[in-house]
Amino acid sequence: MINIFFLLILFSSLLGRIKFPGLNIGIHYLLLPAFSFAIISLSLKDTKEFIKKNKTTLISVGILYVWMWVSSLTSQFPSTAITYSVKYSSYFILYFAFLVLTFKKLKTSSLTFYYRCILYLLEIIGILGFLEALVPNHWIFELLKFPSFYPQIGSIMQNPNQFGVIMGIGLCLSLTLEKQNKISPIELYISEFIFLISLALSASRNAWLIFLFGLIILLGYKIIDIKKAIAIISLWLLCILTIPVSTYRIGLGDSKIFPLINLFSTNPSEIVLPSPVGTALSRFALWKAAIIETIKRPVTGIGVGVFAEHIGTKVFGPKGFHAHNIFLNVLVEEGIPGLLIFTNFLVIIASKVKYANPVAIAPIMMCLASQLPDFFAEDYTFTTIEFYFLAAAINSRKVMPENSEMQSLTPLLSSEL
Repeated sequence: MINIFFLLILFSSLLGRIKFPGLNIGIHYLLLPAFSFAIISLSLKDTKEFIKKNKTTLISVGILYVWMWVSSLTSQFPSTAITYSVKYSSYFILYFAFLVLTFKKLKTSSLTFYYRCILYLLEIIGILGFLEALVPNHWIFELLKFPSFYPQIGSIMQNPNQFGVIMGIGLCLSLTLEKQNKISPIELYISEFIFLISLALSASRNAWLIFLFGLIILLGYKIIDIKKAIAIISLWLLCILTIPVSTYRIGLGDSKIFPLINLFSTNPSEIVLPSPVGTALSRFALWKAAIIETIKRPVTGIGVGVFAEHIGTKVFGPKGFHAHNIFLNVLVEEGIPGLLIFTNFLVIIASKVKYANPVAIAPIMMCLASQLPDFFAEDYTFTTIEFYFLAAAINSRKVMPENSEMQSLTPLLSSEL
């Protein structure tokens, strides 16, 4: 039953565009905490044990949550800030449910099922990226997709950046699972095909850099060797050079040689995207605006969600432009104390996961690094997956046994099916 609720959580995270009938509220805001509470209620014994053994982690999360509300209640835009605080409250419930879930399953070494579920979810999102490239007006995108960035592909995620990053994470996850004999080589080849092409279709330079960063992490953990890394990068570059939207992103939009295959139009010049230079420079404008607002309210900040709704609009006009840096976004919205609390939360996590299995560590590092030039809290699919990896890593930390050799508490990845 718990496994079913986990699957329902993953599915619900994709429903950000669907509203409850008669209510102007996304269905996922109610489904995610509901299914999370179901997992907790079915694991009451493990919940109590987890609380006893992880008080430091829970206290840090609790302080983070309390300060979020302090910043929102003292905001100059309380309506906006309180609305976002209510939205983000579901994250804390979700995260706690994942902590309990992975703590419970740690005893039976059955986390493989959950990692495979996440891998398959990412493959489905990637396949929807193919569908978007071919038929962008398909009914499924009318139902689930956020405002279109076509021809830059975002699948059903909020933005092509999140889509690209999650495709890079999916590729690294599949490589790790195959190395640990948890998926077959055929499954790996299918994953590589889906994720590499989808990564190119996203045309996200942030995602491309994170993908390379992920490969470096896997090299460090000896999940792949240099030859394998070179082969993967070569295939990825081939994808970039044969898809117009990605070719444009690397400054070859006017090339007579590339792209070799035109998926979008008969004339590559018809592709309309923001200037590659302009999108990079726009971040500086947002960072500057965030610093200015921080100086005005350095203690409690401007309130959660206020920057995207009220400050970013002053820079670019449309709503939705956050500070494009996770630390700067926390600083401007929750003040200096909020940033210190958030940093302390990350330090506590780092102290607990530094010896964890790379199947969780690599995605965590990629998730955090991807938000240095961006901020993805509003994408519930991205954040749901990120929180699962965090919870799994915390509960899979290693200890020093009597023989003084570092060994994992459990192998983490043995079959449950």
